Amino acid sequence: MLGLNNYELIFLGTLLAWLFNMIYAGRRLAYYLQMAQQTSYRPERYWRWLRPRLAQELYLVDTIAILMMIASTFVIMQWISLPVLKDWQVWGLIAVPPLAAVLPLLFWRRPPVKKPLVWTARAKRLYATALIIWGLLLAIQPICTFRLEVNCYWVPLNATLAGFLPLAMWLAVALRQPFEEARNRRFVAEAAQIIRESPNLLRIGITGSYGKTSSKMLLGRVLAESKYTLVTPDSYNTPMGITLTVRQQLKPIHQVFVAEMGARQKGDIKELCDLVQPEIGVLTAIGPQHLETFGNIETVADTKFELIDSLPPYGLAVLNLDDPIIAERLPRLKVVCRTYAVDRRDADYTATDISFSPQGMDFVLHTAEGGSQPIHTRLLGKHNIYNILAAAAVGEYLGLGLAEIARAVAQTPPVEHRLVIKPAGGFTIIDDAFNSNPQGSKAAVDVLAAMPGGRKMIITPGMVELGSEQERLNREFAAYCAKKLDYVLIVGQKQSAPLLAGLREAGISPEHWRVAADLAEASAFMRGWVRPGDYVLFENDLPDSYL
Repeated sequence: MLGLNNYELIFLGTLLAWLFNMIYAGRRLAYYLQMAQQTSYRPERYWRWLRPRLAQELYLVDTIAILMMIASTFVIMQWISLPVLKDWQVWGLIAVPPLAAVLPLLFWRRPPVKKPLVWTARAKRLYATALIIWGLLLAIQPICTFRLEVNCYWVPLNATLAGFLPLAMWLAVALRQPFEEARNRRFVAEAAQIIRESPNLLRIGITGSYGKTSSKMLLGRVLAESKYTLVTPDSYNTPMGITLTVRQQLKPIHQVFVAEMGARQKGDIKELCDLVQPEIGVLTAIGPQHLETFGNIETVADTKFELIDSLPPYGLAVLNLDDPIIAERLPRLKVVCRTYAVDRRDADYTATDISFSPQGMDFVLHTAEGGSQPIHTRLLGKHNIYNILAAAAVGEYLGLGLAEIARAVAQTPPVEHRLVIKPAGGFTIIDDAFNSNPQGSKAAVDVLAAMPGGRKMIITPGMVELGSEQERLNREFAAYCAKKLDYVLIVGQKQSAPLLAGLREAGISPEHWRVAADLAEASAFMRGWVRPGDYVLFENDLPDSYL
């Protein structure tokens, strides 16, 4: 039947199985690519996410499929040497492998993911690499069967283990890493050349453990009152983010370039300064962010001060004097400095008469020279007062008046997911989902507590990447919430232990807190809890790789 010998029949069946397995792999590899993207395409960070999940990746349908393949192997070994096969045996050789392969394809369901996959050029390259790795591995069996006439049906059994699919993506990330880095270095060098060839461009760098993005957006809006200003968009604070901005958006008409500078390890800020060559540096705060990679707060401080150390002798440093580490290092700096503060009165720029409302925030800005200016802003939170003061310091240095600065601040919209007020049919949502640092999180709780009338609920998964301090800081944050708010709703079991410990230490009763499995469950509970006039704060929305 069909005019094929036994090995050719097996080859046909395994070829169909290979096709179905590739479709199945394509669906699942897209999910693993999503996790690789959320871990910045770094093999070590992706492995940290993957390692505790490897055992979970062997689904029941995969196990059944593998058992079917093992069972069919013994049957095929008996049939393959027969000179003549019956019709049902012929179709068995062809049908059993694809049936085993199609089972996982029919039953696998993609885990729910909050943050969508962005199909960037790099993501497409990684996806193609992982598919090629997987396809070559699975091709061993049909090749051996057809070319060598060897019954090696068992060869891909280990490969079909679902646990290897995420490893295929990890291998793709690791293999492509040196090529991606070489490609990125070439683009960064081209961007640095573009900046060097713009001698009339004033370059400003902003860094800090938190407050970078909001401060950058405020400063860009203030400077746009009198100068053509380019600001790196969103959270573009890496060499490639800044490079893309320079290559795609920087024009000869621009007079000022404001670059946000992020870091996860020592030397990151210096690398960005070599690219941007800043003349003005704004340092917002030193805090326990990314301690998993920095190790300790001293290394964080040294890294952030790489911006100030890179400034030319004629440069300007704008510094948060309320930060004790910054204040301690201030006397050692060799460039002109302007300081700002909310708690101290000896800074160059300070704030008094602070008030919050659903319409925004009001305070009075004071300068060391005796000037004062009422400020109204749609932005909320004490940390945004710091950001406004920093923008005022740079603006005045570049010739803007306080009234111009106040007008620009009043027109500045909130940055998405950073203390944005959203009416929600009788109650009010305060969206601070982007935040994940101790200072900003407590500032958000203060804003929520200051809102007039109504009950106050916070929905939070806690904070991450705080190293050895993470448990203590989450415990303290939960206790802070318990003292000021009516209800604490924790998202995710994985991060909940220190938060629950803080709630219990604060003496909050079980009627005023709950742990939800995920954000969907938390949102559903919130809808049943709220009444007209209530306020709900969404504080920090962790990526899927942390939940």
